[in-house]
Amino acid sequence: MRIRAFIVMLCATLSLSAQNVTGRITCKGKGVPNVVVSDGYELTKTNQAGYYELRSLKQNGYVFYTLPSGYEPEVKNGFYPMFWAPLTEDTNTREEHNFQLKKVKNKNHYMVAGADSHLAARMNDLTQFRNGFLESLKREIKKAGKTPIYSTILGDLAWDTYWYKNNYGPKHLMQTLTDEGYPIILFPVIGNHDNNGAIPAGKDCDFLSSGMFRKVICPNYYSYNLGEVHYVVLDDIYYKNTETGGKYNKGIVGSRNYDAYITPTQFNWLRKDLEQVDKETPIIVGVHIPVWNLRQNTFEVFPSLTSHNNENSSEALCELLKDFKQVLIISGHTHYNYHAHPEAYPNIHENNIAAICATWWTTGELSGRHICKDGSPGGYELFTIRGKDIKWQYHSTEKNGDVQFRLYDMNKVKEFYQTDETMKAILKKYDNRLDYGSIGDNLILLNVFNYDTDWKIEVKENGVSLPLKRVTTEDPLHTLAYDVPKFKADGVYGTGSAAGKTSHIFFIQASTATEDVNVRVTDSFGQVYTSKFHRPAPFTIEIP
Repeated sequence: MRIRAFIVMLCATLSLSAQNVTGRITCKGKGVPNVVVSDGYELTKTNQAGYYELRSLKQNGYVFYTLPSGYEPEVKNGFYPMFWAPLTEDTNTREEHNFQLKKVKNKNHYMVAGADSHLAARMNDLTQFRNGFLESLKREIKKAGKTPIYSTILGDLAWDTYWYKNNYGPKHLMQTLTDEGYPIILFPVIGNHDNNGAIPAGKDCDFLSSGMFRKVICPNYYSYNLGEVHYVVLDDIYYKNTETGGKYNKGIVGSRNYDAYITPTQFNWLRKDLEQVDKETPIIVGVHIPVWNLRQNTFEVFPSLTSHNNENSSEALCELLKDFKQVLIISGHTHYNYHAHPEAYPNIHENNIAAICATWWTTGELSGRHICKDGSPGGYELFTIRGKDIKWQYHSTEKNGDVQFRLYDMNKVKEFYQTDETMKAILKKYDNRLDYGSIGDNLILLNVFNYDTDWKIEVKENGVSLPLKRVTTEDPLHTLAYDVPKFKADGVYGTGSAAGKTSHIFFIQASTATEDVNVRVTDSFGQVYTSKFHRPAPFTIEIP
């Protein structure tokens, strides 16, 4: 009898010791049951008293919980959600990590989704960030009133090129957010520029290069619930940092290159994560690099993530999500706006969001305007969530707020291209540059920043509807905001920062050069935006 009791006790002890990560999740001292806890590989749940146990190989170096609906995490410094904890490397070390929750009614909430802040202590970026994005967040908080509001930045929070050159890396970024009083809970996403360029190429480069992000900011993939929405954050950068023998910035040992795909490890975790979620639950997936893109001119949707083991990451992700009623992928990386609807997955819609930093903060420094390469103002998407109903609207960090489109009198743009000496020099030096000096007469260019295929555009001149055509072309204001002042100062400009062709532009053929035009734009949710465009209209940097 004593032997049997001893064996039972020994088995219980061995079972307990096998669980090397334990803890409790509480709210006001009371355990919260059924909270999913993970190390990025294995999942478990808290029991009725809020306790969890997990056997972890500690590969990722962290443990996190999936925030349950109706709660907020403990928050540090006003914005930093404490939903995770670092783990020791020793798998034989038993460690305890406890978490606290705060009960909140967030069935209805707002989500501010920005991308590409690229803070690097250059181009007066910290001041622009403070006066633009942070002030915009404060306005959103005021408008939200008592409704909870949250935020995410979809990668490239800092800029690996300048981690060592300017002594500004993830730790400095987090200190900036603390010092500036970042005002909303932030759920970060890792971007390619959030990887460490000091890690040499090799089989462990991808894992090691994200180490600083994982240690200082948060896990590189995780999930959380707000209200009735399940949010998923993924790392779709496979960092390679190939050494090419070139000259690199201080501290960098490779070309900082990468593949755009999601690792099998993440897919294995995601499959387990989604098994905990009802198929009627709306899913919002945050990534940095777009999952789907648009072909120039044809606007055809195509997968933009690469393959692994003969499996395309874009399609593999959507296969995991295809049975959910509504899936919204939000991404950054491109510094322009577009929407993609993959035909094979009618439940999935991708919203690629233009940059907080616009054109890497340069247009603000050069011209005082905050303009992305596609002509969109630097800004973010504001998601309004009411239960399972999700709506969105693009917001500018410029003072024009939620302006949705811009109009150009192309007669005046044409004149500028023909007569401005700097513009003529640009066209001469860059012979493949688009020349609006040869465009037809009496055209109006309409740039609808957040255009989607279900938007409705009506243009009338003297009560008569004017024809319009969707085109892929450049936004002229970006030329004034970046290309011209940069070339005037240096005799060259960065081709990667110059005005880029975009797919949310329309040409309107007016009948005269002087008649006013009325424009009415209706978005996906029936919100109407109107403008009376007085012509002739000047082409200047002050265009709203």
